[in-house]
Amino acid sequence: MRKQAWIRHGCNAFQSKKPTSQPMSFWTEQDVLTYIVEYGIPIASVYGEVVSVDANGNEYEPNSLLGGATNLKCTGCDRTGCVFCAFGAHLDRGQTRFQKLAITHPRLYEYCIGGGEWADNPHYDPTAPKMDGEWQNWNPKKIWTRNGKGLGMGKVFDMVNEIYGKDFYRYD
Repeated sequence: MRKQAWIRHGCNAFQSKKPTSQPMSFWTEQDVLTYIVEYGIPIASVYGEVVSVDANGNEYEPNSLLGGATNLKCTGCDRTGCVFCAFGAHLDRGQTRFQKLAITHPRLYEYCIGGGEWADNPHYDPTAPKMDGEWQNWNPKKIWTRNGKGLGMGKVFDMVNEIYGKDFYRYD
């Protein structure tokens, strides 16, 4: 899709419904990592270091004469997003993003996992029908929500783990 968009609009799609400028739209991950190595650009510590990887998975210090034949990767995170987002976290292999967060940013981890409380649901409707056609309405009197001590995601993960198994979300 990215390639097709670039072919249609180039880097700048100023005439589209939602004008955009995406000057790196055709860069691959290898292009970005090569540029970082060649020009000595510092990267955020969460990504670790950029290393060369051979066919056997051995890591080496990348050299400045890469020539496009070297496969590069970061030793830390390869993707980042919202630090508290659990989307896809059940698919994390090895140490999960939340387990890493506990080590690298313990205060953020405590805020994310700790806290939370049951509170009145502001959208609760006592007159709502129990069923909406074939679907049961979601209409709880109380909902789990953040509080001043944190987001309370540990409680949410525990509730999900009760349904899908104790290690569905691994966070401690």
